[in-house]
Formats: sequence, C-alpha cells, structure tokens
Amino acid sequence: MIKVMIVDDHPVVRDGLEAMLESARGFSVCASFGDGESAASAIVKVKPDLVVLDIRLPGMDGFATLDKMRRHIPGVKALLLAGMPLREELERARDMGAAGYLPKNVVHTRLLAAMRAAVEGGPFQEEELPEVPSMLTAREMAVLKYLAMGKTREEVGIILGVSAETVKTHSKSIQVKLEAPNTAGAVSRAYELGILRP
Repeated sequence: MIKVMIVDDHPVVRDGLEAMLESARGFSVCASFGDGESAASAIVKVKPDLVVLDIRLPGMDGFATLDKMRRHIPGVKALLLAGMPLREELERARDMGAAGYLPKNVVHTRLLAAMRAAVEGGPFQEEELPEVPSMLTAREMAVLKYLAMGKTREEVGIILGVSAETVKTHSKSIQVKLEAPNTAGAVSRAYELGILRP
C-alpha cells in the first residue's frame, strides 16, 4: 500500500485527489494539508511514501516546502503539480531531484501511473509542454530582473542600452503575460510562478 500525503491549498483539489486515491487499488491517503509549513512539520510523524505537492502554495511554495521536508526526511519522494505548468518550474523540479512535475489537469490514469513510478524510483515524470516553452522572452526576463531590483525604467534602459520607452513597452508586455495590473504586481507574480527566484 502506497501512503500518500497531499499538499494543496484548494479544498476541492485535495478532496478530488483523496477520492481518486481511496478508490484506486494500492493507494491510501495518510495526510492532507492546505499549506507547506504544516505539511513539512508533520512529515516525520506521517512518514509518507510519496508527497503530492502543489507548486503554488500560500506562504511557502512547493519548492521551499520540499526543501524543508528533506531536512527532516532526506529521501522523501515528491510529485509536483502545477495549475499552469511552466518550463522554468519543470527544470527546477528536475534539478531538485523531485520525482516528477505534472499539470493538474493530467488524466487520472496517468497521474496514478506517475505516482507508482515515483515510488518505485522510475524516471522523472513529466508531460510535454510545447505551448509554454518559456513565458517571457529573454529581453523581457532581463527587464523584469532589473525592475525587481528596484531600478527605474530609465536606469534599466541605460543598463540594457535601449530607450526608457522600449523598457516601458517590455514592461507592459510582461504585465499582460503575467496578468498583473502594474510593475510591482508583475514582479510579485513572477516570484509566485517561479520565473524569478529570491
């Protein structure tokens, strides 16, 4: 029996995963949490075979949660789930040694197979993400990084050798892509999505 810990801040997602696992042969849900801090604190007591972990959690995100869990149980296996998969997150999940990174809308049979493979030490579980090779262009990423440092448009323009108006155009594009109302919102959203890292 594979003991699974579920970590997701949406009750509907948690309930759905629990129902799926309880009806699947060979799985049991040993714990369910809505935030990473609680899950990381409980992992020693719960001792799951696998953690199914949402990337975007309030407070401590999925990557930070996994890192904290590993301080308690170094070999813990985790399958990361994302509502909006990003190439940057996929690569980071692989670099961290996670068992896999899958979109939340993956079909149940695929998710169950990925969970089994994760516990058995199979290859990194992933889906092709051709529609989102990278959310921002290289130039937009450069602009975003300097804006995140608190640089003005004029300062970013001087650093990148372009006009402040060009920086403004890139900034507007970034805001649209990240669905943010302003520059500060775009920077915050970029950290939330893992495009920028602290």
